[in-house]
Amino acid sequence: MYMQSNYNASLQSADGLTATQRESAEQKFVEVLEHALGGASAVRGAYVEWLAVRSLRAENPADLRSSEELQAIARWEQAAEHATRAVFRQMKIAAQNAFFELHVWNSRTR
Repeated sequence: MYMQSNYNASLQSADGLTATQRESAEQKFVEVLEHALGGASAVRGAYVEWLAVRSLRAENPADLRSSEELQAIARWEQAAEHATRAVFRQMKIAAQNAFFELHVWNSRTR
């Protein structure tokens, strides 16, 4: 049984898909991410860490990046790119500008 996590994905800019196809792609994206990163909590953790590093870089672009920051960026971006390619290939989605957004919330906001 699939356990509800504190995040979901939405497929953006993929015109021509039915609602069912879009929902299936979004679910598959989450499943591939969870497999690649090691589970639901790892997906949430990697994404939140990536957001934090990106936010720090936006505020202080001249600061040198630490190896931990570079690893956080690479970990999330590689997993997300892998999941996107896998879903698009499996579902034969050819939209060139299509991408997935992850939406994360905490237990108090749901």
